[in-house]
Amino acid sequence: MQKNDRPLIHVIGMEPEGLDTNDPRFSHFFQTCRILAGGTRHLESLSGPLPEKLEKIVIRSNIDELCEHLKAFSGSSIGRNHCAVVLASGDPLFYGIGSRLVSGIPRDGIRFYPATTLIQRAFSLLGESWEDVRIASFHGRDPERLIPLLKQENRLALYTPGSEGPARILEFIRMTGRTPGRFRVVENIGIKGERIHQFQPENFDAIKQTDFEPLNIIILDFE
Repeated sequence: MQKNDRPLIHVIGMEPEGLDTNDPRFSHFFQTCRILAGGTRHLESLSGPLPEKLEKIVIRSNIDELCEHLKAFSGSSIGRNHCAVVLASGDPLFYGIGSRLVSGIPRDGIRFYPATTLIQRAFSLLGESWEDVRIASFHGRDPERLIPLLKQENRLALYTPGSEGPARILEFIRMTGRTPGRFRVVENIGIKGERIHQFQPENFDAIKQTDFEPLNIIILDFE
């Protein structure tokens, strides 16, 4: 398969702080894009000028429809002189939208630009190495698939689906019969309200009573 030297779809990973469309790495993409897709938080944290003729798509559970729309755009006459931009968090190919996009769009027509991940940022805040950490996600996935990991792994970092994530993980931990020595929640990484919650076994019940921010990472230490 011949490689396309000018991919029409650019998937840009964002830091939590947001992104300016004047960023020299991506300014040309934003100047020539006709489709801009991203989650609500991504679109709201984007600053800088955008073209007047621009279709904005909010990504929710409509990824299959988005793939079809982007494929149609790539084959259109408009797509020959313009591009589409998809905004994502961190590294789009690491527990992100990237895997869904490449399963529905020819790979020579799409290119990825990763940012640092929330997991990286979380461990930097903690000042800890994460070389031995098993990473998983239950954002948009069946959380019961995490049970084998909760039974076997000594250190886990988890992407969560939102504010209710820590309480749900606590329920699954108790189903396994194991008790982590520490249960930490790092929330609002890089933005207002950044905070690290630390829980010990004696106060795990407080997890259910805590109102966590939707943007959070869970770190479990069973050792």
